[in-house]
Amino acid sequence: MKASRLGVRAGLVLLAALAAGPFARAAPARRPARAAVRTPALEDSNRVLVHIGRDVIRRADVQRRIEEMPEQVRGNYATPEGRRQILERMIDEKVWLESAVRHGVPDRPQVRRQIEQQRRDLVIRTYVSELMASNPAPSDSEARLYYDAHVSEYEVPATVTLRHIQTRTESEAKRVLQWARSKQDWNKLVQRYSTDTLTRATGGALGTVAKEGVFSSIGAQPALAESAMALGEGRIGGPFKTDRGWHVIKVESLKPGSTRPFEQMRSMIVRQLGSTRSQDFYKSQLDAARRSLGVAADSGAIESFVTQRRSARDMFRDAQEAALPARRIELYRKLLEEYPKSEVSPQAQFMVGFIYSEELKDYDEAEKAFHALLESYPDSELAPSARWMVEHMRSQDVPSFGPAGADSTPPTTARKRASRGAGAKP
Repeated sequence: MKASRLGVRAGLVLLAALAAGPFARAAPARRPARAAVRTPALEDSNRVLVHIGRDVIRRADVQRRIEEMPEQVRGNYATPEGRRQILERMIDEKVWLESAVRHGVPDRPQVRRQIEQQRRDLVIRTYVSELMASNPAPSDSEARLYYDAHVSEYEVPATVTLRHIQTRTESEAKRVLQWARSKQDWNKLVQRYSTDTLTRATGGALGTVAKEGVFSSIGAQPALAESAMALGEGRIGGPFKTDRGWHVIKVESLKPGSTRPFEQMRSMIVRQLGSTRSQDFYKSQLDAARRSLGVAADSGAIESFVTQRRSARDMFRDAQEAALPARRIELYRKLLEEYPKSEVSPQAQFMVGFIYSEELKDYDEAEKAFHALLESYPDSELAPSARWMVEHMRSQDVPSFGPAGADSTPPTTARKRASRGAGAKP
């Protein structure tokens, strides 16, 4: 295989050399006419670059592969080294594909199912995409009609940005208000008198809120927000009472409510209408296709199918595959609840005890689980293993391998017996 690969590489090097100008100039002088005749052949898209058994890779095959690549990576293969890399990749693909065919891989049932599934998905996706493309996008006039009918949804609420000084009593707030209105330094008043430690370092900044008045530092205070809006921009007012105390406020800015213009909302409305229209169009086309093909459902058969219980073996398998010990115990117990007398129930009961013992180190719960197995399934082949676990699981002694049926069955053997119950017939 390696020698063959080297041979192919050597052939590619030779082909590249033949296509190079310097080599053509170095050709013997007695063959200039033949070299000129061969030059168009080197540009022929049907020229075979590599033979792989009975298959070939032509120049056009490589070029087509490059053109099918995403535009953002296509440039990486526009160089000689890039073209050589893609050719090597195509050679490997052909070799592996032919090897797989010779070993019958395409004829395996699982592979055939996957190929059919991929074919089905591609055909459906292509057809549905083409069908959906025929659904026209919403027009500007439709978007305008929608905007006019839902203009209240595009209203921007009024907001106010303010600062405050919080005090414990109304009388304190009144004094602070007088000092603030007399042009004393606001930040110094905040530092000295505000009891709100969260905003004291930022000059009492409460941020910007709407009329609902949800402040990050003092919670929802709608009355305070409404009072600030009524006070007006640049004004100082108070005192206002809340469940936090008394407040003197300074309104930094007030932005009145407005409505976002249609031009600003057009693209969003078009997307929204387009999404709704696509869903409706898809459903209508699907319904029409169902009617044309005569889809007839048997509701009784469907109900029987969808409400069927999972088998005990399926539930055992689910428990085995769960990652967390607590989840495995939960699934094993669910199995025991629904199928207390199934062929895998003793294994499930044993695994509950084993997980408690060996993974969670909860020996009391493990002992309960093993005793439950001995009580419910005394004739199970796992009964001796359960007895051994009850007697030895708290010990660090390494057990000896006793005769068949003895109570010294080691835990590793016991677990193998329990686990194989899901896949092997008892």
